[in-house]
Amino acid sequence: MKELKFTKMHWIWNDFIMLNQTDLDNNGIKLETELVQKLCHRNFWIWSDGIVIITKWSETDFRYIMYNPDWTIAEMCGNWIRCYMKYLIDNNLSTQTQIDVETWAWILNLDINEDIVTVDMWTPKKIEELNFETNEFWNSFSIQAEDREFQFTPVSMWNPHAVIFLDKWELENFQLEKYWKSVERNTGVFPNKTNAEFIEIISDNEINMRVWERWAGETLACWTWACASVVSWILVWLLNKNEFIKVNLAWWILEVKWSWNNNDSVIMKWPAETSFEWIYYIK
Repeated sequence: MKELKFTKMHWIWNDFIMLNQTDLDNNGIKLETELVQKLCHRNFWIWSDGIVIITKWSETDFRYIMYNPDWTIAEMCGNWIRCYMKYLIDNNLSTQTQIDVETWAWILNLDINEDIVTVDMWTPKKIEELNFETNEFWNSFSIQAEDREFQFTPVSMWNPHAVIFLDKWELENFQLEKYWKSVERNTGVFPNKTNAEFIEIISDNEINMRVWERWAGETLACWTWACASVVSWILVWLLNKNEFIKVNLAWWILEVKWSWNNNDSVIMKWPAETSFEWIYYIK
């Protein structure tokens, strides 16, 4: 019998099984479809939204592989990288304050300073497959949803987003369930569907938002959505870059800025508070 040592972590109730590739190698354990599905099953075994593998790709930098519960590989997930960073810190796997982490989508540049983690989310882009005659990055478009017509700004943060600005004080009682299908599932506009963000401006440096995730439903917090919303706000209102904007999600607060750096990147930071961890040994 082989023992499988792992750490259970979560971020805003998005929970993951963290596995060290060294432990897997030392115990001769191969992650195969059936084992991943069993580990993530919510009625048996441990249950989880996914499995994250920690491994190195250089002396100082790391790679992670992320498996969804059905064994498919996920390109990137903000909540997972947050747990990944905590795992590196808590398990003394790195003493570096700046780390590159390779994902299936791109390499994330992470910086840790006094329990604040800053992430370079790379360059925002236009949604290439958007079905409009003119599709420049700064364009806004109209979309009909049930009994309303919304203006939206399309932004790709390596996944599609339709950012919609509401009137002040409208968000609290906004009927998200009424309008989300018409936006997310409008394949005439978004051939691959889209995430939909509904934004309320509080001040020159603060916004509230609610999010409908493509294929999933309303989600309490997400990194790429916060980034797409700040980019859209700057594009629509012609605001200055390089200033952190406070983004109030349903269950968390992030700070995001669209930077003037060489990559024209979106930068995000948040406090690295401890997630809960459990250690299991499974034979």
